Amino acid sequence: MKSKIKYNPEVTKKLVIWLILLAIVGLLGGSIVKSYESNHTTSNSKLLDVEIPSGSYENYLKVKAGINPNRLEEFDLADYWQYLNFPEDKVIYVDGNTAKASEDATDFVANYLVDGKKGYYTGENGTATWDIKNIPEAGLYHLIINYYMPQGGGSNAERLIKINDEVLFSDLNNITFYRVWADKEPIKQDISGNDLKPTQIEIFSERTTYLRDETGYVAEPFMIYFEAGDNTISFTSLRENLVVFGFEIVSVQTRLTYAEYLEEHKDVKKVSNYLEKIEAETAFERSSPTLYATGDRTSPLNTPADPVKTKYNSIGGSKWSTPGDWISWKVIAPEAGFYHISFRAKQNLSRGLFSTRRVYINDEIPFKEANNARFYYSSDWEIITIGNEEEKYLFYLKEGENTITLEATLGDYGDPISKVQQVIDDLSELYLKIISITTANPDEYQEYNLYGDNARISTDKKGRTMEKIFSDSANTLNKVSEYITSLTGEKSSLNNTLDKTVLQIGGEVTRNGKTSDLGGFASKPWNVTKDLTEFKSNLSALGTWILDIKEQSLMIECLWVHSHDAKLPNANANFFKQTWFQIKGFFLSFFFDYESIGVTSTEGFEKEIEVWYLTSESTGREQVNAVKNLIDTTFIPDTGINIILKILAPGVLLPATLAGTGPDVAINVGGGLPVNYALRGAIYDISQQEDFHKVTGICTAENAAKGHCTQNNGNYSKDDYVKYDYPEYARFQYSSMIPYELEGGYYALPNTSSFLVMFYRTDIFEENGWTVPKTWDDVKLLVTELQVSNLDFYLPFEDAGSIIYATLLYQMGGQFYRNDNKESDFDSEVGMIAFENWCSYFTDYSFLLAANFTNRFRTGEMPIGIASYELFNVLTVFAPDIMGKWTFAPLPGTYRADNTFNNSGVTSGTAVVVMEQAKDKDSSWEFLKWWTSSETQYSYARELESILGAAARHNTANIEAFKLLPWSKAEREILLSQWGITVGVPEVAGGYYVGRNLENAIRAVINNDANPRETFNDYIVLINSEITRKRKEFGLPVD
Repeated sequence: MKSKIKYNPEVTKKLVIWLILLAIVGLLGGSIVKSYESNHTTSNSKLLDVEIPSGSYENYLKVKAGINPNRLEEFDLADYWQYLNFPEDKVIYVDGNTAKASEDATDFVANYLVDGKKGYYTGENGTATWDIKNIPEAGLYHLIINYYMPQGGGSNAERLIKINDEVLFSDLNNITFYRVWADKEPIKQDISGNDLKPTQIEIFSERTTYLRDETGYVAEPFMIYFEAGDNTISFTSLRENLVVFGFEIVSVQTRLTYAEYLEEHKDVKKVSNYLEKIEAETAFERSSPTLYATGDRTSPLNTPADPVKTKYNSIGGSKWSTPGDWISWKVIAPEAGFYHISFRAKQNLSRGLFSTRRVYINDEIPFKEANNARFYYSSDWEIITIGNEEEKYLFYLKEGENTITLEATLGDYGDPISKVQQVIDDLSELYLKIISITTANPDEYQEYNLYGDNARISTDKKGRTMEKIFSDSANTLNKVSEYITSLTGEKSSLNNTLDKTVLQIGGEVTRNGKTSDLGGFASKPWNVTKDLTEFKSNLSALGTWILDIKEQSLMIECLWVHSHDAKLPNANANFFKQTWFQIKGFFLSFFFDYESIGVTSTEGFEKEIEVWYLTSESTGREQVNAVKNLIDTTFIPDTGINIILKILAPGVLLPATLAGTGPDVAINVGGGLPVNYALRGAIYDISQQEDFHKVTGICTAENAAKGHCTQNNGNYSKDDYVKYDYPEYARFQYSSMIPYELEGGYYALPNTSSFLVMFYRTDIFEENGWTVPKTWDDVKLLVTELQVSNLDFYLPFEDAGSIIYATLLYQMGGQFYRNDNKESDFDSEVGMIAFENWCSYFTDYSFLLAANFTNRFRTGEMPIGIASYELFNVLTVFAPDIMGKWTFAPLPGTYRADNTFNNSGVTSGTAVVVMEQAKDKDSSWEFLKWWTSSETQYSYARELESILGAAARHNTANIEAFKLLPWSKAEREILLSQWGITVGVPEVAGGYYVGRNLENAIRAVINNDANPRETFNDYIVLINSEITRKRKEFGLPVD
């Protein structure tokens, strides 16, 4: 029975009256309470509590001050500062072109011309050394570097710096030289008025910088000790190319305090009656392409503002969180004089903390307090004027154009982070010692003699016992927690992390002025084995603590340069205006055309195709937005083919295909899907395109017969399974194409490619004198040593187990299938031996069937293991506590019977396909060629990193695009060498049964202690039976 809606005139009249009242409130809201200055504050910029945090640099200066290197922790650097020598009024210039290149250097060029100026071009491999003649006096100096970043892979340059053939302190192991980025053009709008994200371009310009700590631990430039007379400076290339014009070695200049700055500028007048607003999103330069304009819909006072449309009205936010990243704005001063600088900003991501920015005026830090501008947590917008609690700071600006730069830095958090990192290092080393005796899961009732007079735990390098390490660590963490509270004025979750660890490991600790015994490991060491799992958890939490506190996020909507008598507007709208803004947003959202977002033209197109981007665990809307941006800016203008792009879950493709409503092209389909669908006639054979060989390097028999290409088996014969010529212009590794071949046709192009490498902890290997294994026999020898210390080697089993079997099989010269893929080749002698070897790692060497390798690698419990190379991105971003303590190497390999060495691996990945139901297959093929080209793949990869950061680095299947990604030279060489010898596993009818039964077979051997050969033979019968059945089902030959 249908319900009837009754018209009630009284209700309708009241609703209309309420809407009219709300409209009036909205119109008048802007004028109500206009004079109330809420949310105005200063940045509370103070002198840093600690300018030189504890660590390698501080120890280096202590030694130069004459402190005994064996007793550095006993003395305070400040007490010995007077013994450091600072030569005065010295400037020594070094011409960059006088460098000498090392013998292994490649692409090092003197007199490299940049805009009429000559510099020394240093490539990605080798060392450049400059001879410094006639330093007049031994002592500490500042080093100024004049450089230029040439076009390259797009990442910042990194160099290891030595003075007189010595790395003076650990910070010099990796010095960053930043690239400069800007908007390509002003922000544009689509047909609905939504702002479109501006494309980022690199600005190639000469830059000058002090040798300093960009991460913010050390506020002032490094002080470098030079001997009197001759010295050398060496730059060893780690990443990217760099042109060095020259150096200046200058006397150390102590930066002025604000009071001293005012005194030095006492004749400068304060400008009056001036207020200039600069929209933050119009920043003219920045250090990273991730720092583009962003949109905020939380306030009607934003400029521009709209409750439903996308408006890029701010900059920063979570993307502006990495210490060292900076943003610059231009401002025109009407006259020279003193000005105030204020920001409408919001730091709403790090509750209980503040974000710190370093302030530059015309590329100079004007005074010490400018190193430490704080932006405290607030859920609302605030207007923050640079200053302290007593006054707003005055900045001298010259008449005309000036630049204001904010650089993310750690500020007063630098020293506590350095202290917590040292605690992590100490406790991690102790943890590994403990589990070497107890295992990671000790019996709490067993006596392991970890402490006392006959302790099995050896003292550390400082001579401390286990109990002393716990005690010192607890006291350090407690002091850090109290210091963090004093900085922020409140406790937060970050305090909880520290306090929880203090309670577990502490003995006598002074907290809030009172000393008490906490009863932790330091005073009750017998509890270590009982609570070891919790201790490991707390240790991991400390690593996360560093990651969290280093997140220096800040969003800026606008800034003002103004006189002392200027009146700034409110930071936030009053209640009525804010409410009206939200009501409008609610109602307008029902009528807004979300489908037209990004559409820039309503002109008709002669050709149009529909493209689906299928999501996965690691891909989603951000990736689709990047694809959409590239389509609009390059593909449509270049081809005249319109693209309808949709984002959908993978499960939608099958029912849509069956219903005939699927797409023309699908991106990011699983590696097994193309052949699986092709067997059912749902995927188009793209090898029918006459230029297929120009994209893939593969000349099929059909294309050769048509005269489109010429087969030449001699051009590419690294492995027996390669069937066709593989010229250098091919976009992909041949192995990436193998899974998409069926009966001579090809049904996809590779989209992504993944392969295995071997990760290992360099610090643990060096500590124990272990050698990175080259062969699987070496792995077995290493495992026996690892197990002595109760450590493990990681070999993936769940989800990737069959890849390990395939790796062993192909390294030994075996293959998955024989007889034109009609049956498996597992029952060959090589197949059987590979299976027995695979089983032996779990039966004979007790490898774990399941483990969180990322976490165990971080703690050191698994100091080595095999994983997909994409783990590099995860560790780089999310494991800062082990930065510089790990790397990766090629896979271990096998010596074959003919004594040749093979360490090939197996590649896997996702694909892009043309559906058989596509109405315009030629246009679809044009899209595939465009999408898989090196230019598009590189632009897409860069776009993703600019949006999501380094953790989202695209694992492109395009070889040339891969080379351009911001790897270091050493990383790139290892990855390319391993990728270049990967093997592709064919997809066959019934192939789903292969992986499933490989796992069933090995589990039967492991769990039931079954005979490997007999067990495997049983499952091979099932595998071959299913392959035969499926081939018959699809009408394929079986004999």
